[in-house]
Amino acid sequence: MMSRKSCKWAVCAVTVLSLLLSGCGHPQKKVVVQNDSSVHISMSWWGNDARHIYTLSGLELFHEKHPDIIVSHMYGVWDGYEQRNRISMESHETADVMQINYNWLAEYSPDGKGYYDLSQLSDVIDFSNFSQSDLDFGTVSGSLNALPIAYNSISFFYNKTLYDKYGLSIPQSWDDLFAAAKVMSPDGIYPLGLTKKQLILSLAAWYEQTYGDPLFQRDGTLSADTDRMKALLSFYRSLIDEKVMPSVNEFDATAFTTGKTAGAGCWSSDASRYCDDLAKSGNEVVLGEMPGISTADTTGWHIKPATMFAISAYTDHPHQAGLLLNFMMNDPDMAQLQGTEKGVPVSKTALQTLQDHDMLDTYEAMASAQIDKNKTKLSAMIPALENSSTISAFKNEADKYLYGKEDLDTCAANLLSALQ
Repeated sequence: MMSRKSCKWAVCAVTVLSLLLSGCGHPQKKVVVQNDSSVHISMSWWGNDARHIYTLSGLELFHEKHPDIIVSHMYGVWDGYEQRNRISMESHETADVMQINYNWLAEYSPDGKGYYDLSQLSDVIDFSNFSQSDLDFGTVSGSLNALPIAYNSISFFYNKTLYDKYGLSIPQSWDDLFAAAKVMSPDGIYPLGLTKKQLILSLAAWYEQTYGDPLFQRDGTLSADTDRMKALLSFYRSLIDEKVMPSVNEFDATAFTTGKTAGAGCWSSDASRYCDDLAKSGNEVVLGEMPGISTADTTGWHIKPATMFAISAYTDHPHQAGLLLNFMMNDPDMAQLQGTEKGVPVSKTALQTLQDHDMLDTYEAMASAQIDKNKTKLSAMIPALENSSTISAFKNEADKYLYGKEDLDTCAANLLSALQ
């Protein structure tokens, strides 16, 4: 009999594949007779339509390989997903297998008990596919809470065709971006575009390059004082006022594709979403360096798992959940369905599968190669930088300064208070 928790998550059974997604046409249904001995588990994830489609296909394939396991699921886009996840974690009504964000380990499992200890499932999860550093990213207080699917950093892609038109080299530094803005801005073109999270991480990189200290310590303590916060806000305002970038409210992948911006800072795992259409339209898209300050002793940029898989600490079926997690991470057929949509896979088996099938000619693979080259220069992501409260507080307060509702001193003081 299906438990109440499983019913809650059963948006539709994997064996009844219903793609109620925009642009996916009419739902296709496959009905499978379930036997009484079936075990019911659940899985949740976020992403775009492409991710939903291949994940649903993968779960159907998992059922074919494990006909005694029925997987129900919940999925959606990122907006609102974190809030729903918070409610689920607090009520202990999470899915058995969950796609999670890296900073959720610190937020929901500071003692290592918020998620199931995966090391207890070595009989069903092939840990030989992961290095010790991979496992370390998911380990909290000695408990292996999650496995990284791929690695992420901010990658900076540029429309070289557009830069060539203006006789400009691809930017290597912040100064290069300001110089490019002077040339491009009369035509209404910005050298770079950033979303909210990429903006926060970019400002944190500039801060660390400038002062030699991270904006936040690893325990979440804010390092900035009033003078440094005023300098950070002033630098942000100069990016906007001098037309280096548009407001984050005006930027998305379409702005880059249509030439409103000549560059885009995005997660490495999102590279194709930003670059494919631009390249198909005849533009040469290239990967640039992470902007820096020539005299800096640190790059200020971070690396983190793109996304991770974890198992609920409250699962009734850890063995079956472990089988599903192992399938999602290590199964060659699943690897081919996923490709590099979540980034270049960490799993050795999944990576070898993509190599064998010539599936690494992607912008994500290009960005991943840059991450590997710079790994010794990149710091592990500080969770506070990704917290939704940090991002909201910064944008809410900084907007008051940008739009003249607060002066610099007031905004700096209010922002310090909000982030402490």
